[in-house]
Order: sequence, then structure tokens, then C-alpha cells
Amino acid sequence: MLWWTRKQRRAAPLTAAQRRIVIPENVYRRMINHCYEERPLEACGLLVGEAGHVAAGYATDNQERSPILYRVDDRQLLAAAEEAHQQGREIVAIYHSHVASEPIPSRTDIAQATWPEAFYIIISLKGRRPRARAWRIVDGQVSEHLIVVARHFDGEWYDLRKAVRTVGG
Repeated sequence: MLWWTRKQRRAAPLTAAQRRIVIPENVYRRMINHCYEERPLEACGLLVGEAGHVAAGYATDNQERSPILYRVDDRQLLAAAEEAHQQGREIVAIYHSHVASEPIPSRTDIAQATWPEAFYIIISLKGRRPRARAWRIVDGQVSEHLIVVARHFDGEWYDLRKAVRTVGG
């Protein structure tokens, strides 16, 4: 098994710290902006860090190019995972937008969820204000978790969409 592939493991009961994800405010805002930039298509990206604390966000291309489906671009996923690994971090969340529906996992979202150790953050663009909710999806079981927006520290932001296009990808 390659180091960047997800580990197949049974989900253990979550500690209190694992029931929330802490996102720096600047990363949270960039994530929301990314979702609006991609509208009417679903946007998607990655958040990396340690133990539910986000240190960096990565805007990625939606390989599906769809208003109802998402799939993080394979090359961009690998690039983010490699960089995270080099910095002693891991992918802690996968985010995507719902353009016209609530921030609740769809049947497709649940079926495609294969990283039990990651949060799945859904940003709804329905209505006047965006709303984000965090979920864990393990073996088809869905549980909601708290998003804490941290205003006291900044995180890093990378737009892999531009980086890949610039390199000719």
C-alpha cells in the first residue's frame, strides 16, 4: 500500500476533540469563495492538518465537472497528499458544495465516502448566505460534527486549479 492511500481501518469511538474540526477563518472564507467561483458546478477541495485542526486548504478541480456530483482531481489529490505528508500533516477533510440543496450528505455523497478518518464538509449555496456543515461518514453511517472557525491564527491556502493549469495539466 502506498503511503498516500487511505488506511483501511475500523472507526473507533471518537474522542471529544475528534467531534469537531477547527478551521482558520481565512481558510474558511477562501473555501466559501472557491465554492462561489465554481458555481453552477459543484466545487471541491481538501483541508490538511493534524487531529482535526486545519493548517492549510487546497482548492481543486471537480473532475466530474457537474452541478450535482464531485470528484477531487486525481493529480491534485496526490499533490496535496504528498505535500501534506512532507510537512507531517494529513488530509483531515474533504469539502464540496451543494449548489441548490441543503448542506446534508446526499445518497451519492454517502456512497462515495471512503475516508472514515476524514470530515466531509458540505457548503450549501442555496439561499442568501452560504452554510457549511461537517459530517463523518463511516460504513454508510452519517454523524454531524461541529465546525469551529478560528479567528486567532491564519492557515495556508493553495489553489491547485491554477497551479495545474499553469504547468500545462
